[in-house]
Amino acid sequence: MHCQKERRQFKRFRPKDGTMAVNSHALGPVIDISMGGLSFRYVVEDASKPISDTLGIFLSSDNILLDKLSTKLVADEFVSQSTSFLKTSTRRRSIQFLNLTDTQRKGLEDFINEKTQSIG
Repeated sequence: MHCQKERRQFKRFRPKDGTMAVNSHALGPVIDISMGGLSFRYVVEDASKPISDTLGIFLSSDNILLDKLSTKLVADEFVSQSTSFLKTSTRRRSIQFLNLTDTQRKGLEDFINEKTQSIG
């Protein structure tokens, strides 16, 4: 039996309900987060439109905003098609954080320590 080695460098966490990822083209709930990156769901009309490389994370109930985080796309997968009259689909985007400043890294670390729970 062949076991696949876990490729992730950082432990993933489930954020507090209401944690959102946002940039100039997409807004959606964060599914999981780590010091290395995150994944979030979003609704899109045109999947061919690029989504910017800068991302913010906010949790309005706790007045938290981590802004202008540089990212790199890891995956962007189709989740479901809308059943309404709108031509939209839900996608899951996974990103990797790049070149975080010390302040951003500390904010992310504090957020993970205070506003998440371990997965698995």
